[in-house]
Amino acid sequence: MSMKEESDEVATKTRLLSLELLQGLLEGVSDLFAKNFHFIDSVKAYLSYALLRASVSSSPVVFQYATRIFSVLLLRFRESLKGEIGVFFPLIVLRSLDSSDSSLSQKSSVLRMLEKVCKDSQMLADMFVNYDCDIDGPNLFERMVSALSRIAHGSQSADRAAVASSQTVSVKGSSIQCLVSILKSLVDWEQARRDSSNHGSVAESHDDGASARSLATDETKVQEDGRNQFERAKAHKSTMEAAISEFNRKPAKGVEYLLSNKLIENKASSVAQFLKSNASLDKVMIGEYLGQHEEFPLDVMHAYVDSMKFSGLKFDAAIREFLKGFRLPGEAQKIDRIMEKFAERYCADNPGLFKNADTAYILAYAVIMLNTDAHNPMVWPKMSKSDFVRLNTASDEEECAPKELLEELYDSIINEEIKMKDDLHAAKTSKVRPEIEEKGRLVNILNLALPRLKSASDTKAESEKIIKQTQAVFKNQGQKRGVFHVAQQVELVRPMLEAVGWPLLATFSVTMEEGDNKPRVVLCMEGFKAGIHLTRVLGMETMRYAFLTSLVRFTFLHAPREMRSKNVEALRTLLALADMDMDALQDAWTAVLECVSRLEYITSVPSMAATVMQGSNQISRDSVVQSLKELSGKPAEQVFVNSVKLPSDSIVEFFDGLCTISAEELKQTPPRVFSLQKLVEISYYNMARIRLVWARIWSVLAQHFIAAGSHHDEKVAMYAIDSLRQLGMKYLERAELNKFTFQNDILKPFVILMRNSRSEKIRGLIVDCIVQLIKSKVGSIKSGWRCVFMIFTAAADDENEYIVESAFENVEQVILEHFDQVVGDCFMDCVNCLIGFANNKCTSRISLKAIALLRICEDRLAEV
Repeated sequence: MSMKEESDEVATKTRLLSLELLQGLLEGVSDLFAKNFHFIDSVKAYLSYALLRASVSSSPVVFQYATRIFSVLLLRFRESLKGEIGVFFPLIVLRSLDSSDSSLSQKSSVLRMLEKVCKDSQMLADMFVNYDCDIDGPNLFERMVSALSRIAHGSQSADRAAVASSQTVSVKGSSIQCLVSILKSLVDWEQARRDSSNHGSVAESHDDGASARSLATDETKVQEDGRNQFERAKAHKSTMEAAISEFNRKPAKGVEYLLSNKLIENKASSVAQFLKSNASLDKVMIGEYLGQHEEFPLDVMHAYVDSMKFSGLKFDAAIREFLKGFRLPGEAQKIDRIMEKFAERYCADNPGLFKNADTAYILAYAVIMLNTDAHNPMVWPKMSKSDFVRLNTASDEEECAPKELLEELYDSIINEEIKMKDDLHAAKTSKVRPEIEEKGRLVNILNLALPRLKSASDTKAESEKIIKQTQAVFKNQGQKRGVFHVAQQVELVRPMLEAVGWPLLATFSVTMEEGDNKPRVVLCMEGFKAGIHLTRVLGMETMRYAFLTSLVRFTFLHAPREMRSKNVEALRTLLALADMDMDALQDAWTAVLECVSRLEYITSVPSMAATVMQGSNQISRDSVVQSLKELSGKPAEQVFVNSVKLPSDSIVEFFDGLCTISAEELKQTPPRVFSLQKLVEISYYNMARIRLVWARIWSVLAQHFIAAGSHHDEKVAMYAIDSLRQLGMKYLERAELNKFTFQNDILKPFVILMRNSRSEKIRGLIVDCIVQLIKSKVGSIKSGWRCVFMIFTAAADDENEYIVESAFENVEQVILEHFDQVVGDCFMDCVNCLIGFANNKCTSRISLKAIALLRICEDRLAEV
C-alpha cells in the first residue's frame, strides 16, 4: 500500500470516528441542554457544515452517518433548527428517494432512518404544521410520502438487472413499512390528542369559579384560532399550488383560477406583482401571458414593466434585468408588444439618453437578435461587430444609438449570453410536475444534487457547488428565523391524511396486485386497517369507501380460481374489521356481506371448493381452502353476532345489505337461503332495539320476506313464511300499549302473501302459522288482531276446504273465548271476517255457524 493510500485510509477512519462521536454527542445531551442557546448556535455553526459535507459524500458509510445524525436532529432538535431541517430534509431524504439514479445503498440508508422517524407521531405532525402548512415552506411531509409511494410501486428502478435483487426487494419492503408506520402514527396521534382533549374537558368541569370558566373559554378560543390557522394555511397553500399548476399549464386559466379563489385582487397591478414574486411559476408561461393582446393581460404586462426600475442601468444590463423573470414568447407580435413597453419604461427612467423611445425599441430588438445570432449554434455565419453597428445606424444620427454604445453592446452580448435566471434547469422543471414548495436557490441545490454518471472530478466539483449554494441558503435563512409551532390540535390529522391518503391507498393496492410476498401483504393489510379506521373517525367518507372497496376487491371471492394466500389475508382483514371496527363499514355492508355469502358457498359446496386456486400446487391449494374454512366459522359468524353493537343508522344499512344479498342468493340455481337464515338470526339479536329503529328495519325486512314468500320454489317460499312466523312469535313477546299498531305492521306480510299466493300449500301454511301464533301469544295480541282477521277473511274465500275449516275453527274459538280482546278497533274486522265465512263456497255448515257467531257477537256487544 502506498503512502497516499495509507493517508486516505487514515483520513476516512478519522472522518467516520468524528461523525460517530457527533452522533453520540447529540443523542446523549439532556433535553434541557438541547435547547441551550449557545449549544444550538454551535450546532448551526459547525455541525451543519459537517453534516452538509457528509450528505453529499459518495461514500455509502459516510452518507449513512449523515442520515443517522439527521434523524437525531429531526427527533430532538427540530424546534431550534427549523430552517436547517427545511434544507437538509430535501437534500438528504428527498434527493435520495426521488432520484431514479441514486444508489440502492443510499436509498436503504434513508429508509432505515425513516423507519425510525415515521414512528414518532409528534415529529410527523410538527413537520406538517411547520413546512406543509407554511406558504413559503417545502411540503416535506407530502413529498416524503409521495417519494416512498413511488419506491413501493417500483417506479424508481431503471436497472432491470437490479429489480430482482434482494436489495431492491428490501428497499420496497422498507418503503411500505414507512408508509404503514406513518398511518399508524396518525392513528396514535388522533387517539392521544382526543384523549388529552377529553381529559382536559373533564378537568375543567370540576371548577365552578367564574374566573376559571373565563380562562377555559379563552384557552378554548386560542386553541380554535390555532387550529383554524393551520387548517386555513394548508388550504390556502393547496389552493395556491393548484393555481400555479394551472397557470403553468394554461396561463389565462391560471389567472382566472387565482381571481375566482380570491388569491389575488382583480387588478392588473396585483396580477403583475404575483407574476414577479412567485418563483414557482413557469417563466415560459409568464412570457406567453405577458405577450397576449387581450385588454387585461396587456394591462398586466404594462403594470409588470412599470413596476421595474432601470434608472442608471446600462442598456444591456437593463435588458438582462428585465428578462430575468420571464422568457420571451416565440411570436414576433408578442415580443414586439413587450419590447415596446420596455423601451418606454427605460426611456422614462433614463431621460435624455435617447432622442425618443423608438430608438430604444429598435435597439432592444437588435440586442435580442444579436443574442440569438451569437449563441445559437444553428445560426451561421455569425454577425460581426461592424455588421451590427451598420445595421443599427440610420441616416439621421439623432435617431440612432451612438456607435460607441453599439460597440459596447456587441462586446457585452458576445462575451455573456442573455439568459433567464435558472435557465439551465428550466427545461427540466417546466415539463415535470412543478415542485412548488421549493424556492430560489433550493431548487438549484436539489437539481444539482441529482446523481449522474460522472467522473470523480465532476462529482467532487458538483458536491462543492451544492455545499456553497446550501451555505448561502443557511445564511439567508439566518436573517429571517421562522417561529416553530409545536402541533397540538387533533384536527390536524384530517388535512395530513387528505394530503397523503390517496397515494397511500394506491401503494397498498399496487403492492397487493404485484405478487404474493407475505410480509408485504401483511404490511398492506395493516395499512388498510389503519386507513379505514382513521377515515371513519375523521368522517372522510369518500376515502373510507375507497379503502374499503379496494380491500373487498382483493378478497377475490368472486374469482375463486384466481385466489391466492394474499386474498385470504385480505378476507381475514375484512372480517377482523367487521369484528373490531364495525362502524367503519357503514355503506359497504352489502359488499362485506356478499363476501361472507360467497365464503359460505365456496366452503360448503365441494364442487366450488375444488375450483379454488386451480392451476396451483396441491399443498398451496389445500392451505388456502383450509384457511377459508376456518374463516367461514367463528370469524364470519361474528359479523352477524356483532350486529347488536351497530348504531341505529348502520344497523338499518346492515339489514338492507343482507336483504340485497339474500335476494341474489334466491335467484341462483338452486336457490340459497343462507342470508335469509341470517336475517332471522340477526333479527333475534336486535329485537331489543327501540321501536323507531325496528320500524325502519321492518320496512326493509317485510318487503324482502314478501318477495321470498312469493318465490317460485315452494320450499323456499315455505322457509320464508316459517321465518316470518318465528319473527312474529318473538316480537309478540314485547308488550304493546293501546293505540299502537306495530303488531299490525309485523303481520301485514302474511296478509299480502295470503291474498296473492296461488299455492294451496303456501296458503295452508300461512293459516297454520297464524293458528300457532294465536295459540301461543293470544294474550299478547292487540293491534295484530286486525291482520289476523284479514288473513282469515282471505281464507274464507279459499277453494280448499281444509284451509276454510282450519281458519274458521280458530275464528270461532277467538270469538267464544277471547271476545273482550277483539272488541274495539278490530271489531269490524271480526264482523267482516264472519261475513266472509257466511258466504264461503265450500260448505254450508260453516256458513250457518258463521251466521250464528254474528248473532253471538251482537249479543256480546250489547252486554258490553
